[in-house]
Amino acid sequence: MSNGLTNLLKEEYIPEMAIIVYSCSENRVYLERRDITDGKMGAGKPLSKECITSIIKAIAEDSDELEVGFHGIIPRNLLFADTTTGRTRLVWYNPPMKRRMFFTKSLGIPEGEIMVPGIVYAADNNSLSVYVFKGKEPKDKLFQAPFFNVNNHAVCLGSAKVTKPKNLTYQEAIEYWEKMFWNSEFSHLYGSNPINGNLAVITKSCIEDGIPFPTKVLIKSNRKLTDLLK
Repeated sequence: MSNGLTNLLKEEYIPEMAIIVYSCSENRVYLERRDITDGKMGAGKPLSKECITSIIKAIAEDSDELEVGFHGIIPRNLLFADTTTGRTRLVWYNPPMKRRMFFTKSLGIPEGEIMVPGIVYAADNNSLSVYVFKGKEPKDKLFQAPFFNVNNHAVCLGSAKVTKPKNLTYQEAIEYWEKMFWNSEFSHLYGSNPINGNLAVITKSCIEDGIPFPTKVLIKSNRKLTDLLK
């Protein structure tokens, strides 16, 4: 049975253009295009912005990831955005708020709402990392996220079924990642214990008693907010 890669290799690709990068001692670059006709390279001319845009669009249309082309109003809680070619990185935060959480039966924790600390999210292409902070807004000091399905800040995205937005606004991208995290079933501890205490016992108590997750049990992260904003 042939797969997508086999079919791709069977296709015939005809060279249309070559891009040449010139650099100088002042760390400046000049991009030149040379059109190819019947296998012969033509004269060089400056690479236009329109040509660059068309190349980026072609790459984005052939990708299944949230990549380039973000637009729209920049949300107030967005801290950093890098949507350069080949990379999509967003960093944003939520203040402390109630969240509904879902758990596997093996944990013995009921589904329910819990007041969680403020959270900093960092989405990088197809991966997501989460951190928490104390207070209403993030400062440089961050703490390990007190949740299951998180290994040293990296989130294991498993059971959530969320459709990727076609209209790549910043807000829709943020909502997509948050749904991927919160709509998943929390199931296992990955790596070391993220808090000073029993995560299952404390989480269950917070849901059943309607109390906020205690920030006194949080463990300081080895990363700071400034580390994420670059």
